[in-house]
Amino acid sequence: ADLFLSIHANSSPYPRIGGVETFYLNFTDSKDAIDVASRENASSQKSIFELQDIIHKITLHEKLDESREFAGRVQSSLFSFSSRNIAGQKDRGVKKAPFVVLIDAHMPSVLAEIGFVTNPREEALLKKSDYRQKLADALYRGLAKYAEGLSHFQMAQN
Repeated sequence: ADLFLSIHANSSPYPRIGGVETFYLNFTDSKDAIDVASRENASSQKSIFELQDIIHKITLHEKLDESREFAGRVQSSLFSFSSRNIAGQKDRGVKKAPFVVLIDAHMPSVLAEIGFVTNPREEALLKKSDYRQKLADALYRGLAKYAEGLSHFQMAQN
């Protein structure tokens, strides 16, 4: 694969929290990013004995700059879409975090949080198939915008 995009719905103990955010693999000091990564990584089959190998892979992640740029394009497109559909939508931005799902990717890779299932407004929208299709279109636009800047990448024609 040339790109890896992992799509997730976020959660929070606070129902008022909402918005979209996009992550790329790296270490972080952000408590919020660590909390999200901890929830996502909890279902991983990785054991604590693999921690040293995981840390090594993160420090050697050769696609860091490309992943950060990819995350920026995806986030920009996601927020542009969501801000038109949800009044007062907050841009939670591009963040770095140690997501297990991104560790073994040998290509630019990001994790997109497309909304909060614990936010009643966002949950209601995420239940609608037409909204999910528009979210998918926004993700595609972000991916396509990133790919346009790559000389070796050719997008499939519709």
